[in-house]
Amino acid sequence: MARPLDPSLGDIRRVDEEIRRRDRRNLFDKSVDCLSSSTSRHLAIGTFTGWFTGVTVVKVGKIAAFGLGGGVILLHFATEFGYITVNWERVRETSGNCQQLVEKILAFAKNHSGYTVGFIGGFFFGVAST
Repeated sequence: MARPLDPSLGDIRRVDEEIRRRDRRNLFDKSVDCLSSSTSRHLAIGTFTGWFTGVTVVKVGKIAAFGLGGGVILLHFATEFGYITVNWERVRETSGNCQQLVEKILAFAKNHSGYTVGFIGGFFFGVAST
């Protein structure tokens, strides 16, 4: 016997759960899916994003290095003099999350070699062009 046309509440819940599961994917996963399988397109996109990143690193690098270095020194002195305390358990948690991100990036680099090569070449070109 054929299923009735009127969906039951269970069917609606299953469809809703499927939509929510698809939406849980982060921006990185969605952007990887958008790339086509064309190697030349990967190379072009990688070169452009690498060049843009290289130019940005050069432009912002000096200010960021000064700000981060000064901030680290100030935080160290504040910790030494007892103004702040460090929650080392939280630091370990955060570093674990960073390790997962690095593993995702490495997996992407292995699976999309055209994009990776283009990005590295574009990055060096962007650094050298400014």
